[in-house]
Amino acid sequence: MLGIPEPRGAPGVPPGDDPGRATARGTLAHAMLAETDLGAPPLERRAQLAAAAARRGYDPAGPGVRRILLEVARFAESPGGRELALAAREGRLSREVPFLLRLGPGDGAPPVYLVGALDALVQERRGGGLTVVDYKYATPRAGAAERYRLQLLAYVLAAARAHPGARVRARLQFLRGDHRTVDVTPSSRELERFEQEAPRLAAEARKGAEPSPAELGRDEARCRAEGCGYVPRCFPRRHGA
Repeated sequence: MLGIPEPRGAPGVPPGDDPGRATARGTLAHAMLAETDLGAPPLERRAQLAAAAARRGYDPAGPGVRRILLEVARFAESPGGRELALAAREGRLSREVPFLLRLGPGDGAPPVYLVGALDALVQERRGGGLTVVDYKYATPRAGAAERYRLQLLAYVLAAARAHPGARVRARLQFLRGDHRTVDVTPSSRELERFEQEAPRLAAEARKGAEPSPAELGRDEARCRAEGCGYVPRCFPRRHGA
């Protein structure tokens, strides 16, 4: 509907087998984690991962989908995966937690409402507060914490409002590479600033005042490598626009 062409999938892989875009791959990995018993025996867990893919119309035996399945299965065996499995067994893990967050009004801008879902919310033992876990189907890179900070600010604020008085931490959980966990817990000052500035940022977005790719620290080569469908929009001069 936006007139943005769909990026092509991995070379040589049938379109029906491989979700070609980074977004589609991440969505499938998230669905697998949301619907699978992480504490199940390995063979049973892999069967559940395959079933989650099949329910979304993917062939679990296809090369691209199989790669995602194996990477998620490896994550389940990592320290981060085992920690989530333990929390699930003890009834301390909630997955795909929906939220509606009202922010503002502020700085002359009307209030805004953010709608989303937390990938995972862990109740720590012995009154240790809550931890928001956000999955990233990616390999950890330098600067990852800063790239996702705005997103995690909203998640932490939503969890804090839903659980008044609880200490809320946040971490990025990478599902590829070394399955690294990156702490991105914001300070109270950062949360206050986010509450104050979010209505203005939303108002600017509605007016079309979008930051440039350079302001976001991105270039065309990186966007192409990640399979982003917005390349022609963000770099129009090079695409005859």
